[in-house]
Amino acid sequence: MKWVSSSQHADDFKHLTCFHLNVRGCGWGSATYCCFASLCIMQCTSLTQRHRVSLQSRPLHRAAGRRALQVRAVHEYDQLRDLTVYRAGSGEPVELLSLWQARPGSKVVMPFLTHFADLTSWEYAQKLVKIMPMLEASGVQVIAVGLGSAANAQEFARDLRFPATKLFADPSGAAYKALGFNPGFLPDLDISPYAKLLPMLAGVGSEGTLQEVVRGYIGDRAAQPVFDRATPFDILGTGYQRPFELATLRLFNMVGVLSRWNVLSPPNQALLTQQGGTLAFDGQEVIFKHVDSGILKYTDTEALLRVVLNADIVADAQVLPAITDV
Repeated sequence: MKWVSSSQHADDFKHLTCFHLNVRGCGWGSATYCCFASLCIMQCTSLTQRHRVSLQSRPLHRAAGRRALQVRAVHEYDQLRDLTVYRAGSGEPVELLSLWQARPGSKVVMPFLTHFADLTSWEYAQKLVKIMPMLEASGVQVIAVGLGSAANAQEFARDLRFPATKLFADPSGAAYKALGFNPGFLPDLDISPYAKLLPMLAGVGSEGTLQEVVRGYIGDRAAQPVFDRATPFDILGTGYQRPFELATLRLFNMVGVLSRWNVLSPPNQALLTQQGGTLAFDGQEVIFKHVDSGILKYTDTEALLRVVLNADIVADAQVLPAITDV
């Protein structure tokens, strides 16, 4: 891995972008998606240079304080009644609430991923894979739902080594609508969803996204390292998220997404802007809830673990990346 300046990093990213636009079978959808991401990265790089952010700068974004509160309503459980999802392995339809026994003491974590070709779902899934053994060892079931077809879900599981038996597809986004998750920028405007992604990547209708992208470049001393093995980033120190470390992971993920866009992206393109969230239940009672405010603003897995394994409070979750791998 070669250490590069911010401008060189942007040039390398644009080079990879142009390369993948010529991948055989890559359609206009992935081309547009990639161009939008490139524009956002270049804008963030420009912002970093404008403010003369050094490699050892203090982080732009820190997780906000979390307040604890009791959640007694069963409203979210009722919203999921009669909703059908599809198994990633077989494509078999199944009623979502039939997947676990909703009795007191029976806990389940339900991550609602964005669409299967989204950087958010890739990054979040990589973290979920790491914490699943800890949850399951404590008797907590994991049921993940993503936007797209069962075939999309199967390919996603294969690419990310995500357990297909724990992954389900929502091809219409019905569960997300029922739970009131963020539909993205101007959901009722009848234009291409790709045209809505550009303002979302700039933070319009996607709160916190631009800051989160910048944080991937300048680092975050309040966050854990992204890679849990020795890397060249170690020359900048250890025990925190180093500059460009998270951006590097996202670049790797972008390359993976673009090369597989046609088999991962949802047939219903209106789902491209739909955001997700996470619920955790003890029986029918919600003990944890996070609603994504925008792109890359997914659930803090460390907060999720603390709450679910203690099960007496629910965090007002903010994004704070845990250890991640590629």
